[in-house]
Amino acid sequence: MTNTTKLKASIETTQKRIIKKDTCPTLSGKETLTYHIGCDEDNAIYFRIKANSGNGFFNKDWLSLADMQKAFGDWPVDSSITSFTLWSLLKGKSSNTSAFILAALKHEGIVATLKGKRRNHEYIEPVKFLAEMDKLIDAGVNLDPDKATLKSSLKATTKRTKKSA
Repeated sequence: MTNTTKLKASIETTQKRIIKKDTCPTLSGKETLTYHIGCDEDNAIYFRIKANSGNGFFNKDWLSLADMQKAFGDWPVDSSITSFTLWSLLKGKSSNTSAFILAALKHEGIVATLKGKRRNHEYIEPVKFLAEMDKLIDAGVNLDPDKATLKSSLKATTKRTKKSA
């Protein structure tokens, strides 16, 4: 990975505004995941896994809802959705990440487990979810303490500069 690539990945990560933090069980139900939902400057929705109560490794990169929806749409119609559906978006990443993201999507009502099929899911159009995210975005929710602190610091600096002038 070149320095340019590292910088780009770092910038992409810092440009997401966290609008929701939540927890959910893994698909097996044995562990608890902490995940974040964020948005970018265009209000596109992203998911990332932040923590796992168990030992499973995962990647903390953001994954866009639009890319996941495309992967679901590209999946064979006669096949149910599994964690393998998202693998193409996570090449070279921890194999647990796709299952953990799927667990978060299930918790948010974007996928549902098929009756009698613990590892097989179906996509559900996220109308209610998107309405909830739109409200959070419109309200200016920002749950990232680092960005909130930075924003407060910039305001304080601006006020001090104006008083000095």
